[in-house]
Amino acid sequence: MADEEISVWMYNPSFPLAVLGAVIYGIVFLAITYLTLIKYRAWYLTVVVIGAAVEVVAYGPFVVTLTTTVLAPVLIAAGNYMLISRLILAVLPPSRHRVLGIPGRRLTPIFVCCDVVAFFVQGAGSGIASSNEWTGEQERIGRLVLVGGLAFQFVAFSLFLCVFRRFHVIANRYEVVDAPAGWRKVVLAVYVSSILIMIRCIFRVVEFAEGMDGYAFRNEWLFWVFEALPMVPAIAIFCFYHPSRYMGKYGAWRLTGSRKHSESTEMMRSSRAA
Repeated sequence: MADEEISVWMYNPSFPLAVLGAVIYGIVFLAITYLTLIKYRAWYLTVVVIGAAVEVVAYGPFVVTLTTTVLAPVLIAAGNYMLISRLILAVLPPSRHRVLGIPGRRLTPIFVCCDVVAFFVQGAGSGIASSNEWTGEQERIGRLVLVGGLAFQFVAFSLFLCVFRRFHVIANRYEVVDAPAGWRKVVLAVYVSSILIMIRCIFRVVEFAEGMDGYAFRNEWLFWVFEALPMVPAIAIFCFYHPSRYMGKYGAWRLTGSRKHSESTEMMRSSRAA
């Protein structure tokens, strides 16, 4: 990112800021790696570890930086998607496992599939645009593909937040008695991470829609404020509220016996209400 000769930004990127970014993301990467892979062995959240590693790599040569900073948040988004089904199964009784008509177990696969599509579309767009060093007709075509991938990610993530909010409302009303005590902290972590990713996604759509001669590509402060800065807490929040710390070793997957107990609890609540 510091080499002006390989940079296609309309400014000279700050080398000290690039080093600072690499150091900060490196610390976050080490923390989330230790918690996820060593302390809790929460394999379902490995995608966040990979995303954090990609962010560290991002603060190098421009071509690497542009491509990786575009793709890394897609991996962090997948980490949020991995949690919704687990939270539903952990907190809600079986009779309430459908959210907006969709079975709770299917929500994670649905949104992860959307994430995979967004990842490959954005990766393809970035590959096309960078094939000629982000210049000429290939830059224009690749940039449009990239904007399409970012827009798709934004729509998918907006739907995810709607579903997640609906789950939260239902959970506050029908939480089972043996729900993990810290599930609300995990919900908070998902909200914080998701909203920050959304802010970053909006910035990227505007940035690439403007083109290489747009305001965003001519002013470095926008990159640091709307890309680098939001993604740090979007990852770090899971260091403070790691799902396995509050949901148990296996995240939120619940045992059959617990589900039967939850169902009987729900029946008791219904009879009382009647």
